[in-house]
Amino acid sequence: MKNLLGCILLCFFLSGCMKDKFSIPDVNGIDGSFNLYRMETALMSLDTNEIENGLEKLMLDHPSFMGIYMNNIMGFSDNENPNIQSQNVKGFIQDHNIQLLFQAEQIHYNDFSELSAKFEKAFQFYKYYFPEKNIPDIYTFISEYGYQRFIFSDEKGEDALGLGLDLFLGSEYPYQDLIPNNPAFSSYLIRSFDKVHIVKKSIDALVEDIMGEDQENNMLQKMVRNGKKLYIVDHILPFEPDSVITEYTEKQLNWCQENELEMWAYFLKEDLFYETSINKINKYVNPSPNSPGMPTEAPGRTGNYMGWKIVEAFMEKNPNTTLQELVELDDAQKILDISKYKPRK
Repeated sequence: MKNLLGCILLCFFLSGCMKDKFSIPDVNGIDGSFNLYRMETALMSLDTNEIENGLEKLMLDHPSFMGIYMNNIMGFSDNENPNIQSQNVKGFIQDHNIQLLFQAEQIHYNDFSELSAKFEKAFQFYKYYFPEKNIPDIYTFISEYGYQRFIFSDEKGEDALGLGLDLFLGSEYPYQDLIPNNPAFSSYLIRSFDKVHIVKKSIDALVEDIMGEDQENNMLQKMVRNGKKLYIVDHILPFEPDSVITEYTEKQLNWCQENELEMWAYFLKEDLFYETSINKINKYVNPSPNSPGMPTEAPGRTGNYMGWKIVEAFMEKNPNTTLQELVELDDAQKILDISKYKPRK
């Protein structure tokens, strides 16, 4: 009993300290419920002897998702030959490799209850910070490794979230063997193709949608923009560790925390803050195994990490600024100046 009480107290302590950078609001009174549609199960369960009738019902029940899935994701439809759609779906269902993929997906996600609870809690915070946004319904699917997540408008004109569960099967799943030489399945990327990161990557999609199209054209602007995204995701998922928010390993995160000053000095030395060459910028703000020019221990996206620290410093000095107002602030230089950010030594 003592050990159990000790564990409870320890968990409480850890959860309370996890985000000591900001106070976590009480969202228990906010409805974060959503509808979950397991579209991969519905599709793979169709009777192939009655494929047209079964497919027609799915299209009637979920016209928005099925339209996107059939036309844009899988390319099953053919306007010149309507019969080809049912033939393609039947072939998909009966394909041995697709059946193996579906079995693997079911092993990982047959029981979605734990993830549903995490999504509901995240949506409570999402609604707290962005009250004008609707809670999205979730549509899961498999696309033979084509799409991981996307936002779309459902038949009510509201945001909905599509999740390709075949791209969340874990780092041990043989993505690289199945699709050799595809850079999308590099080890530093598939490390986060798992259940631990699925809610975070989903919230990423919602925040990216709120942020709108990326029109920034220099390094500082992209750093601050991506720093905003990290800051917002961090608030919507306050109980997730920073290693999940950044998609870093603990070792990589520790390196960034211990080398803020060195990273800042490197960006200054190389005159990178106002760099406009997209090829140079991408090395520090897009996923990559490392940050060129920095020590080998430095992970990729160090520019985003520094942008996050700038935004944190800005918000500490402007605590009454809402997350929606933060989104609307488009002057990266002003945010940096007001933040008076000083890298941690």
